[in-house]
Order: sequence, then C-alpha cells, then structure tokens
Amino acid sequence: MKVLFIYNYNYIEPIGLMYLSSSLKRAGHETFFYDIALSTGLERYVDAVRPDIIAYSIVTGTHTFYAEINSRLKKRFSFLAVFGGPHATFYPDFIEEGGVDAICRGEGEGAMVELADRLQRGEQVHDIQNLWVDAGGIVHKNPLRPLEPSLDALPLPDRELLYTYPVYRLRSNKYILTSRGCPFDCTYCFNHSLKKLYEGKGTFCRKRSIGGVLQEIDELCRMAPAKTLQFFDDVFILDKQWVLDFCREYRKEVGLPFICYVRVNLVDEDIIAALKSAGAVTITFAVETANNHLRNTVLKRNITDEQIFSTVALLQKYDIPYFIQNMIGLPGETINDALDTMRLNIGCKPSFAVASLFQPYPGTELTDYAVEKGFCEESLDINHQSFYEKSVLKLENKHLFENCAWLFPLAILMPRLASFVSCIIKIPAGPIYKIIWHLSRCWGYFFRIYWISPRDVIRYVLRRKRQGGSPFVEK
Repeated sequence: MKVLFIYNYNYIEPIGLMYLSSSLKRAGHETFFYDIALSTGLERYVDAVRPDIIAYSIVTGTHTFYAEINSRLKKRFSFLAVFGGPHATFYPDFIEEGGVDAICRGEGEGAMVELADRLQRGEQVHDIQNLWVDAGGIVHKNPLRPLEPSLDALPLPDRELLYTYPVYRLRSNKYILTSRGCPFDCTYCFNHSLKKLYEGKGTFCRKRSIGGVLQEIDELCRMAPAKTLQFFDDVFILDKQWVLDFCREYRKEVGLPFICYVRVNLVDEDIIAALKSAGAVTITFAVETANNHLRNTVLKRNITDEQIFSTVALLQKYDIPYFIQNMIGLPGETINDALDTMRLNIGCKPSFAVASLFQPYPGTELTDYAVEKGFCEESLDINHQSFYEKSVLKLENKHLFENCAWLFPLAILMPRLASFVSCIIKIPAGPIYKIIWHLSRCWGYFFRIYWISPRDVIRYVLRRKRQGGSPFVEK
C-alpha cells in the first residue's frame, strides 16, 4: 500500500508521522511525505504517487485547513482519508466532515499498519481498533487497542521521510522523544483526557531505554548534521535515575548541546548538575500564572512559588539559560492577574519568556470548566492555528489580555518596560503590537534560548521563494 502524509511546516519535526512511517515500512508498505509550505503542485504530486491512503495529523485550529485540502483532493482522486492527532482523538465527531473516511484516536502505529495490511488483502476495515470508520454512511466506533508496553519495540522514527526536503535535513535543531505519557493532570493539557481514554489499556507513562535513545541519535547524526538536540518530552526528568544515567552516557557518546523540558516540583541539584554536565544549553519550564488559585486549583499545576524560585536559583547557579512558558486569558482571570504573571517572570530573570492565550481545546478539563462558568460555548469551533493570536473566551476587556500577550516577550527582554505595560495595553495599536511580538520572539528564540537557528529560518524563507519551481520534493 502507498501511504501519503500531508503536512504544513511549522519548524517542528512531526515525530508522530515519522513513527507511523517507520512502522508502515517495516510492514512492507510505501510511505510518502508532502509539505504544503515547502512545495507547489499538490494535486500533481498526488497524481504522480496515486496513494491508497492519505493521512493527516491535526490539532484544533488546523482541522478546517486540512479538511479543505482533503475535500479538494477527493474531487479528483480515489483514496482512503485518515485523520489522526489530538483533534481527531478528542473530537471524534470530526468524522462527520465531508470526505473523512476514518479517524485514528490515540497512538496510531498499530492501527495504521493493520489498516494498510487489510486494504492490501482486500479485507473490510470497519472494525480496526483505534479507528472510527465511515462505511457507507454508518460510523463504526471502535475501542482503543492496548498501549504498546515497550517503546523500544517500535522502529526508530523514519527521518528519511522528511529528509527529501533540504529544509528538514539541514536544520540545526533536531527533535527526540524519549518517552510517552505524562502522570500529571494539568487541566489545559490533553494528557489527563488521554489517560482516561486508555484506562485499563496498559501503562500510560513509558520510557525508552537509554541505549535505544542513543541509537536514534547516532543514526540521526549519520544521516544529517545536527548542532542542537531538543528532547521533546512533556517532562524530561520524570525518572530521576534514568536522567542521571542518561546524562552520563550522553556526555560520553554524544556531547551535543541540548534543550529539554522540566517541571519545577521535580527539580533538584543532582538533576540540574547532571543536565549541565551533559550539555544542556536551555531548560524550559512552565509557570503559567502568578495567581496561586488559578495555578493550583483551576489549572491543577500543584507547584509553589518556592519551587519556582528554587529551580531558578539552581539554573542560575549552574549558569544554564532558561525559558519560562505562561498562559493568560484564563477563565476567571483579571488583567491584573496577567500583569502579575509578567512581573513574576521578570523577577525570575529568565533568558526569555512568553505568554500564550488560553484556547478551549476539546477534551480538556479546563474547557469543561470554561463552559460551565459561562466563558465560552460548548460548540465553540477554533479556526485559528496559533494560541498566540487571540482569545475566544467571553472576557471583560478581552483586548487588554491580547495586547498583554503581544507585549509579554518584550517586557521580559526589557524589564523596565513592565512598569508601563498596564497603560500601554490600553492603546489600540494591534498591528504594532504584533510586529513587536514577532521581533521580540525572534530575538529571544535566536539569541537567548537557541530554540531556532536564524540560518534555518533563512533557508525556509528562501525555499518558499523558490516554490515556483518543480512541484516535486527534491531528492
């Protein structure tokens, strides 16, 4: 079977698609990858490949974009359209969209391989676990299969799938996933809902072996240059002993600078010292909000100010740059709460910090809370692709929260500005705020926390300018 993955470049390697591709290839199927942002002539490419399956991974906000692409392709070609990812998992009624043949809920390696195998044998596919399948207008809602207990049993992610594009192959920052699952119950995150879906289906939090991760890194570095690795786990330091052992082996075997995510209530000096010795160049963690009620009762973060400041002190002691993530425009938040979050961040003296605007994504506890409290409608459809763009909640003086989010990164870079933000955000200068936001984010990401290389951005921009050439991916 031929399986085509359609994606839209956003500076993050689609690790999930790479795992699906390697699993399909191991089962004897062919996989193809088309990046809409890096190519022209999608319909000509589909005509050349003639895929049996076209697969899309969607998050809330991109679902309409991909549904429209799929609808256009359906008018010309015959294929099975499968949608996976968070939006399909937590809003499975998406299958009612025109042209959607199946959705895949949860982890998709086993389901996609079984789907391709059955199609190849000419068998029915309506009863495959993890899939909801539209068979002649009748939707078959199948349960989830048990979780794969050993992540090392999965083939390494298929980076060749992406490396037909030089933008992916030559990028400085490569992504690695060393685990799946998160034990915490933050109400804005999908993990607590995913845990409920998989209840009784096996161990939710699983960690790869150190040898398996090092093998992937070795293969990655042989295939393409990498200057920095980013461990993309929700919380990289969940297993302290694993982290200490991994850092020791990583320092000997790899030694590349890396970025990772931590949670402040798990941080101690042993961990920070190990991360520093192994080559950590940026540590990322989330504060979310300065308001303790919002942080620990509404968001269920269960972290204290003391833990935040203790983590900051250790990072400063070991001279590791750190990036703080926040969220404003929360249900029940005031603009003074949002400004307090800015002030707390400035007091932490991070290398950089940003604030996103809360989005009521389906399937999360915080969305249910927002609906219950009258901050949004249950049927709300989010059609923008960024959680930095705007708030969709019913908030008093909503524009002040949006303006605060736009100015947040600049206030971190220029702390003296914070004294004036409460006045500045009242000025109706939306386009100017957006320009300031883009410039300050670029400065922070490029030169303060090393998340994105300026060279990678230039390479991407030049690629976009050359889109008038061949519609086919480069070999």
